[in-house]
Amino acid sequence: MSKDKDAFGVIAIVGVGLIGGAIGMAARQRGLAQRVVGVGRNEQRLGRARELGAIDEFTLDPAAGVAEADMVFVCTPVGLIVPTISKIAAFVKPGAIITDVGSTKSEVVAGADAAAPPCGFFVGGHPMAGSEASGVEAATPDLFEDAAYVITRSGRTDEKALEKLRSFALKLGARTLVMTPEEHDRSVAVISHLPHVLAAAALELADREEDRTPGHVFSIAAGSFRDLTRVSGSSPEVWRDICVSNRGAIADALRRFEDALSRMRGVVEAGDAAEVESFFARAKELRELLKRSKE
Repeated sequence: MSKDKDAFGVIAIVGVGLIGGAIGMAARQRGLAQRVVGVGRNEQRLGRARELGAIDEFTLDPAAGVAEADMVFVCTPVGLIVPTISKIAAFVKPGAIITDVGSTKSEVVAGADAAAPPCGFFVGGHPMAGSEASGVEAATPDLFEDAAYVITRSGRTDEKALEKLRSFALKLGARTLVMTPEEHDRSVAVISHLPHVLAAAALELADREEDRTPGHVFSIAAGSFRDLTRVSGSSPEVWRDICVSNRGAIADALRRFEDALSRMRGVVEAGDAAEVESFFARAKELRELLKRSKE
């Protein structure tokens, strides 16, 4: 495909997994970069990423991998984002933009702002896309099509760098939103992080029931339970880091969810048919609103 007139010269992707691989695939197919360099620790995985069209070339040396990059995407687990930026900061060229794809932003942005080189710019990012699958084999070039891509603005964010990242995200096919790190973390605690905690708790509850009636509970589980718990196929290490990094907002979301459950338990225990119906009717309305928001 012909190059976009505003294409970056070189993009470096540190961590070529699901998200990093999809960024590379989309950038290459849409002509958003002249060259995409993959950076990682496993030569075999990086070679596979090149075979799949996620990158043009790769290196195990972070310094060499970012040296010519106009934009660096740090696609590591949340707990490694700031250490990675600290490691590469001395090697990026003047004017380079460093961004991340982490699922939490407050701690990451504060640490990255402090670690970013004086000659470069850091802009926090979080593409709201992906699945419980992991690895570059699960990546597709259309992963970000019509997905929300959150870009964060802090007190140290360079506006021109932010607009360049926003333009890039739009060309990936995403919808962009600019938020503060704190706004992002409060929002994703409810719509992303809380569902993962609930899925794990539902599986634990079912497992306890399985101990009481062996061979029955999981064998009769149908679509609703599978849909509810699908996200539990994700990496435990990834969700460990997310829960630790965004612990305040997640704890607050859990407290508020516990309040909602307590109110509903009271209605069910009372056998209040009208209130039970009202509860589910309101949920149906909100679900329809959610569906329309994606159309």
